[in-house]
Amino acid sequence: MITDALPATRRPRGLLPAWLVRMLRPAPYSRDWTRVCAATVGIGGPQIAGLATGRVEEAVLASVGALCVSFSDLTTSYRHRLRRVGLTAVLGAIGFTAGAGAAGPWWAAATVVAVSLVSVLSSRMGDLWAAAGAQMLTFCVVATGQHSQSLGLGAQVLWFLCGEVLLVAMVAATWPFRRTAPAREAVARVFDTTVRMFDAAGTDRAIGIRQDLTRALNTAHDILLGGASTSRSRVHDRLYVVLTRVTPIVEAAVALTHSGDRPPERVVAALRELARSVRSGDLPAPHRPPAADAATVRALDAGIADLIAAWRRAKPVRVRGGSRSVRERLRVWRGSVTFGRTTWLLALRMSLCLAVAECIGLVGGLDQGHWIALTVALVLKPNSGSVFARTVLRALGSVVGVLLALVLLALVPPGWVLVVFTAALAAALPVALSRHYGVFTAVVTALVLLQMSQSELFADALPTVRLVDSLAGCAIVLGVVALLRPLQPRADLADRIAAVTETVSEYVSLSLAGVAQGRSALRRRTYRDLSDLRAALQQQLMEPAAGRAERWWPTVILLERVVDAATERALLGGHIGDDRLQHAQRLVSGMRSATRQVRDGGASPEVLRAHLERVYTEVCAA
Repeated sequence: MITDALPATRRPRGLLPAWLVRMLRPAPYSRDWTRVCAATVGIGGPQIAGLATGRVEEAVLASVGALCVSFSDLTTSYRHRLRRVGLTAVLGAIGFTAGAGAAGPWWAAATVVAVSLVSVLSSRMGDLWAAAGAQMLTFCVVATGQHSQSLGLGAQVLWFLCGEVLLVAMVAATWPFRRTAPAREAVARVFDTTVRMFDAAGTDRAIGIRQDLTRALNTAHDILLGGASTSRSRVHDRLYVVLTRVTPIVEAAVALTHSGDRPPERVVAALRELARSVRSGDLPAPHRPPAADAATVRALDAGIADLIAAWRRAKPVRVRGGSRSVRERLRVWRGSVTFGRTTWLLALRMSLCLAVAECIGLVGGLDQGHWIALTVALVLKPNSGSVFARTVLRALGSVVGVLLALVLLALVPPGWVLVVFTAALAAALPVALSRHYGVFTAVVTALVLLQMSQSELFADALPTVRLVDSLAGCAIVLGVVALLRPLQPRADLADRIAAVTETVSEYVSLSLAGVAQGRSALRRRTYRDLSDLRAALQQQLMEPAAGRAERWWPTVILLERVVDAATERALLGGHIGDDRLQHAQRLVSGMRSATRQVRDGGASPEVLRAHLERVYTEVCAA
C-alpha cells in the first residue's frame, strides 16, 4: 500500500501529541530586510523621538499606528504590498477613530460589536480587504481602552495617523531597492526547488520537495500577477515569460524524479544558472544540449533551451485583464463578493464573542477589560486557519510574552535602554509574523507592554492583568465556538476530496490519451487544487479531533503520486496499446465511480485509496 508520513511529524514517543507537535512547528521564512527596517523605524522611531522631546504620550500613539500597518506588511510584489498597507492605514484609522470617539463604556462596547460585523463582511471582499478589516477591528478595540486627559480625540487620531503614514512611507521607500526583488526571488526559487528535487531523487524526501515546488510555482504566480493587471517594467515582462515557459521544465523534472533518476550534471548546472540569472537580472547564455538517449532528459533540455531563447527575445507584454475598463473590473469584483450563510455565521460568532467579552469587562468593573475583547478579535480573525490552533497558540504566546515583558521591565531601567529592547522586538515582528502565530503573539505581547509602560496613559496595563485577560478571551472563544458548532455548516472533507479526485481523473484521462491541448493548464490547476487540499487537511491535523483528517491523508498523497505518474506518462508519449489504454481508462472510470460513492457517503477513504492504487500501478506500467 502506498502511504506517506503525516505532515511534519510521525506520532512522537514523548509527552506531546502529534497534533500539538504539528501546531508548534514554525513555517519557513524568506528574509526580507525591508520589512524588518520598516517595522524597526516605524515602531521604534516614535519612541526615540518621544523620549528626546518629552512627548511620550504622543509617541506611543504614533508607535501604535505604525504597529497597525506592520501587521499587514507582507513580502509580495511592490504594488500589491503598497496597496495592502495603504488600505490597512485607511481602515485602521477609521477603526481607531470609532473606538476613541465612543462616548462611554457601553457605547464603546456597542461600537466594537458594530465594527466587528463590518470587519467580517469585508473579509469576503478579497485578501486586501480581509487584512485591512482585521486591523480596523483590532485597533478599534485598542482605542476603546485608552483614556487620555491631555489629548483630545482629534489629537489622538492625528498622532495615530502619523505613525501609520510613517510606516507606509517606509514601505514606499523600498521601491528603488525591492521593486522587483520579491518577484525575482519567487521565480528563482522555482529553479532552486527543482534542483533540490533532483538531489532527493529516489528518496522519501522527493515527494515533499515536489510539494514545495508546487508552492513555489503558486507563490511566483501570485506575486507576479497579484494586484497587477498590466506589466509594469521590462523586468516583470521577462519574469512573466520565464514563469509561462517553466511548465515543460517542471513536467520533465517531475517525471524524471518520479522514475528515481537524476539528470546529467550539465542540466542541474543550467538550472542553477537560471536561478542566478533571475536574481541578478543577467541574461543566461543559450542552452545547446547534446543529444540524449532518455526521453525525459531530452524534454528537460528542450524546455530549458526554449525558456532561455524566449527570455532573451522577451518584449513588453500585456498581462491578463489589461484591456478591461474600470466598470468591467468593478463588475467582476462585485460578482466575486458573496455573503452567504457561512459569512453570516462567522459574523454572528465574532459579534457574540465580543459581546460576551465586553460584558465581562463592564460588569466585572475591569480597568483594562478591552484586552479580553482584543484577544477575541485577534483569535477570530477571518481567513486565518484553525480557530482552535490560534486560540491555543494565542494563550501560549501570551504567557511567554508576558513573562518576557516582566523580565525586561524588572531588569531594564525605563528610558533609552528600554527603547532599545522595544526596537529589537519591533525588528523581530515581521519574522515572527511570517513564521509562527504563537511566536508572533509572544513578540507582539511583549512589545505592546513595553510600549504602554512608557506612557502614563496606559499605566494600569500591567503584564499580569494582560495575561489574565488574554486567557479569559481564549476561554470565551472556545466556549462560544463550541456553542455555535451545531449551527455551522460542516466543511465536508469527503466532498472536497471527491472534487479534487474528479479533477485528477480528468488529467489522467488526457495524459493517457496523449491529448496535448489544455493539458498543461489542467496540470497547473490540478496541482494547485491538491496544494489547497493539503493545506486544508493540515489545518485539521492541528486539532485534537484529527482522526478523520489522518484517515484521508494517505489518499491525498496517493492523488499527488497519480498526477506525477500521469505527467511522466504524458511526457514520454509514444504509442500505448489499445488493450492497456482501455484498461487504464476503465480504472479511471472506476475512480470516478468511487468518487461519487465518497460524495454520497457510501465509500470510505480506504475504498477510494484502493482504486487510486490500481490506477497508479497501471499508469506507471503504461
